[in-house]
Formats: sequence, structure tokens, C-alpha cells
Amino acid sequence: MAWIDYLILAAYLLATLGIGFWSTRRAQRSARDYFVAAKALPWWVVGGTMVGASISAEQMLGEVGYGLDLGLVVSNWDLAVYPALALMVLVCLPIYLRSGVTTIPEYLEKRYNATTRLLFSGFTVFNNACVTLVMVLALGATALKYFLGLNPWLAVGFLAMFTGLYTVVGGMSAVAWTDTFQCALLLAGGLTVFGAALAQVPGGWTGLLSRMPEPHLVRGLEDACLPWPGLLLLALSTNVWYCCTNQFYVQSCLGARNRWHGQMGVILTGLLGPVLTLACAFPGYIAHDLLKQGLLPALPAGQGGGHDANATLPHLVRHLLGPGVRGFVVAGVLAAIMSTVSAVVNATASVFAVDLYRRWLRPEADDARLVRVGRWAGVVTLAVAAPLSLIALQYRYIFVYSQNAWCILAIPIMLAFALGMLWARATAQAAVAAFLFVTPFLAVPFILGDEPWLRLPVLGVKVHLFTFAFGLWLATGLLMAVVSRLTRAPDPATVAPYVWRPRALCGQSGEDEPDRPWYQRVGFWCALLGAVYIMIYVTFW
Repeated sequence: MAWIDYLILAAYLLATLGIGFWSTRRAQRSARDYFVAAKALPWWVVGGTMVGASISAEQMLGEVGYGLDLGLVVSNWDLAVYPALALMVLVCLPIYLRSGVTTIPEYLEKRYNATTRLLFSGFTVFNNACVTLVMVLALGATALKYFLGLNPWLAVGFLAMFTGLYTVVGGMSAVAWTDTFQCALLLAGGLTVFGAALAQVPGGWTGLLSRMPEPHLVRGLEDACLPWPGLLLLALSTNVWYCCTNQFYVQSCLGARNRWHGQMGVILTGLLGPVLTLACAFPGYIAHDLLKQGLLPALPAGQGGGHDANATLPHLVRHLLGPGVRGFVVAGVLAAIMSTVSAVVNATASVFAVDLYRRWLRPEADDARLVRVGRWAGVVTLAVAAPLSLIALQYRYIFVYSQNAWCILAIPIMLAFALGMLWARATAQAAVAAFLFVTPFLAVPFILGDEPWLRLPVLGVKVHLFTFAFGLWLATGLLMAVVSRLTRAPDPATVAPYVWRPRALCGQSGEDEPDRPWYQRVGFWCALLGAVYIMIYVTFW
């Protein structure tokens, strides 16, 4: 990299710190200020924060490399989100805001009981600190190794300390405003790579699609990447868990000015989905085409032989972009990494302080103590995740590894929330039964490793892990329904505030807000968003 690239990187880091500390210029006197930004975020900041938090090194590096090897089907991780976003806009967010929760586990206690809140809180802290954050730091270290030549230890330490500086001090307000800035930067960086790479493809866009192997989003049962039951599982379970119940993703919605701003922020996230697949997945498809035609030098070798798929994006940047532009794109990749790290750390601090510390250890804790505990929880989260990320660096496909783990992890959580919100008859015993039933299967993805196929000993057949997980999802849902019917129904008056009301489909943007013109109505934009995604899937069926 040239000196101007390093200058751009330095300017980006200073701008991030400046925005983070500027957003905290007002003293944070309460836990409400620290954890949900005093509920003052406009819709465009909510949407920018959600995109910035969800698009990390996992997509900017892992998805590009996976797309290099497996083609258009990888775009499903960006596109199969409409059912989850619609559920969030019309069902989950109105309930969260109406119930006044600060963290997602609070909802479980109000809907079911304290035990479900405790179990989910512990799971959330573990998943954020030992799975999500570990993977992001690992792929972030990979990016810095290829871009800047940094040792992985130094790269992990830099990411943890720099991001932790403004996140732990500033709380949700710092996360929201810096993530919005970083969201714009990462989209611009990814689209720059997409445009520069596409310009090298003979025949342009049409030529790329004509030569793309298996240019379809929906695949058969024998597909090694994502068979069609896995696509259904991704759309109806994993993405619902991620978009509707994942604390670090939903946190910014809880900080929205009101319900309308929160809902429109989610819709903005959905409208950016097709743009995200151009920035995160299509560079991998283009790299495949350029390598096949000899227009791009070969990728560096991977640890287990063959090419290193995680090096695809740095390889494109190094060979296709010039000085200055290269530094801009590297800053975009850093933005993707740091925005997710900051969101995960803040969400973990929120859950630990509110759902574990105050609920079970110090019920009398005042807001000042909660903020201090939250900050220390953020520090500990980074201290735990940083060394574990060095272990995760040994895996070739961290993107695949994480998705394999989440396809099982998401099942009981998604069902507990979805049935709890949509069915007043769902009981706490059923939710607990779902968690206990799925728990033994959590080991399956770790046993399989990179191998996607699972042999069922009783039936003697081989099925894809995602197909198996889809069957497990159906079985767990049936179990919850049966247990709910066999146990005592909850009091209808008690659960009524935490169950969906059909009024969410009406023109009103919220009980406390005036009616809006049609072009500002949530229902209109939600329908338009659905039409966009339907058109994409019809085109690339």
C-alpha cells in the first residue's frame, strides 16, 4: 500500500473516534442513555446501525470467498431476509416497544417466566462472546494480515482495543452514530471493488451471468452448499433469530425515537439488501470468472492445500485498485469489522448488566452502577473473545462454520419468540422443552466441521446438515405445540400485552402517533420491499 492509503486509513480511524466521542458529549446519567441511546435515534441511523452491525468481516471476506467457490447460491445469505424483516416490522418491534424492554431477554420473562429469561441471557452472552465476536475478530485479523501484513496477534489486539475504546465509553449512542458512518463507508468500499472488478470482465454484467456456473438461488437436495430445505430454514428460522431476537442487531431499534422510526429503520435495512449482495457476494463471482479466464493472478495457497478463499477480497483490492482507492476500500473493510465488534460488545454489556447482574445479583443497583457494570462486561467480553479468535483462524471456512452452528442454535430461540408472540396459548413449559430438546444437537455442527453431509444411523441415509436442521425445526415446533396443549394455559390478560395485535397491519404507525400519508406508511413500504425480493427470486430462480 502507498503512503496515501495509510493516510486515508489514519483519517478513517480518527473520524471514527471523533464521531464516537462526539455522540457521548451529553453526560450519560442513566442506564437508558447508555444502553438504548435515550431512545433518540432517527430511522436512518437505526437502519444504518443495523446494516453496519450485520455486515462484518464474515460477509466482506468470508462471503466473497465462499461465492468464489460456490456461485450465486451464496447470495441467499443477503437476500433470504424478507420473512424475518416483515416479522420484525409488523410483529416483534411493536411488541418490544409496547412492553418497554431494554434487552430482548426481558421480553421472555414478561411473556413466559424468569427462568426462560435467565437461560436466554446466558446463551446470548456466550454466543456473542465466544461465537460471533470470535469469528469477526478472526476474519478481521485475516483482513489486516493480507492488507497490511500485520501479525494475527497484533491485528486482534488492535481491533479489540480500538473498537472497545469508543464502545465501552460511549455505549449505544456511540455505537449507533459510528456504525451509521461505517455503514456508508463499507457499502461504498464494497461497491467500489464490485465496479472495478466488473469493468475487467469480458462482456460486463451480461457476460458474467452467462458464464456463471449454476446461476440459480434455489438448488436441489443434493447441493453441497444450500439445498432448498436449507433455504427455507435460513429464511424462516436462522434469519428470524438473527433479525428479530439477536440483541446486538435489535439494540438500535430499541433506541429509536418511536415505533415508526424503528420500523422504517428495519425497512431501510431490507432495501439495502440487494446492494449488500453486490458489495459482499458478487466480487467473489467476478473473481471466479477472472481467474478462470486468466485475467487475475492466482490466489495465495491456503493452509490445507488449494487456494485461500478468505484472501479473495484482499487479492482483488491489491491487483485491481490503485493508490488512494485501495486505502478507501481497506477503510471500508475495517468499518465492517469494527461496526460489528462494537455492536456485539454493547449488546453483551446490556444483557449482562440488565438481565443477569440487576435481575439476579443486585436488584437494588442504581443506573450509575449498571453503566459501570456494563462497561466492565464489555471489557471482559473483548478479553475472552480475543484469544479464542486465534483458534478460529485455523478454520478454512469460518463463514460456513458459523452458519452450520447457527442453523441449530437458532431453532429453539426462534420458536420460543415466534410462538410466544403469535400464539397466546404457548406456555413456558413448552419453551423450556424446546431448548432442552435441541441442546444435544448443538454438538453436530462441531463434530462435522467442514463436512456438510450427515449420515443418519437409523435410516442409513445421508442428508445435508441444513436439511437435517430443517426437519429438527419442524419437530421442535410440533413439540412446543403439543407441550403447550398438555400444560396449563397462561392467563390471557397477563400475556395479552406481549402477543401480536392485528392492528399492526393498519395505517396507524403507532398507538401514540397520528396517521401518516400513504407514502410514509409502514405497510406501503413493507409491501414494496416484499415485491423487490419476490422479483429477485423470480428472476434468478
